[in-house]
Amino acid sequence: MQKNLTDQELVQRTLTGELSAFEKLVRRYQQAVFNIVFRILRNKEEAEDIVQESFIKCYQNLDKYDQGRPFTPWLYRIASNLALTRVRQLKRHRLIPWDTASSQLADRNAVNPAASLEAVEIKQEVSSYLAKLKPLDQLVIILRYYQDLNYDEIAYILDTTHNNVEVRLCRARQRLRQIWENQEVKKCSPAVKQKNSSISI
Repeated sequence: MQKNLTDQELVQRTLTGELSAFEKLVRRYQQAVFNIVFRILRNKEEAEDIVQESFIKCYQNLDKYDQGRPFTPWLYRIASNLALTRVRQLKRHRLIPWDTASSQLADRNAVNPAASLEAVEIKQEVSSYLAKLKPLDQLVIILRYYQDLNYDEIAYILDTTHNNVEVRLCRARQRLRQIWENQEVKKCSPAVKQKNSSISI
């Protein structure tokens, strides 16, 4: 039985002309790339287009990939840039329900809503609040809590510094917390306007 090849080995084989090796990379990361761009674009067809474009650009620039670094941040960087560019082109966000393709938050402690809310409702609600953030702030949250990337990997994807990622993530979390708490206050009756739910990520 053939051993499971590493990303770097598949890249090397692709560069020698073995197209099936690149097809394996596509199958390995297609869903992860879709999850990232879908949460930014919030449209299935647009996300599928960006996924396809991302892998085409990846293949065309594979000789520029530094094989001494992990493959996924390099791939996610391509996909993220294309998705953000498409957002700017569309100049709009369309809010749709959380798709079944979306995975659970990487950090189970990221959300602490009222205990009465069902898990599916929580995911839909957080998704709607996330859509209210700026695209780049959304992306930082997505990469950290949905893809479970560390600060250095995110910094590489966004072409910035570790410290800038920390600052942007902190501000994005604060904004998300404000949005959550404001919505919770609106749900309460006028006589009980207490912040009895919060978000702590």
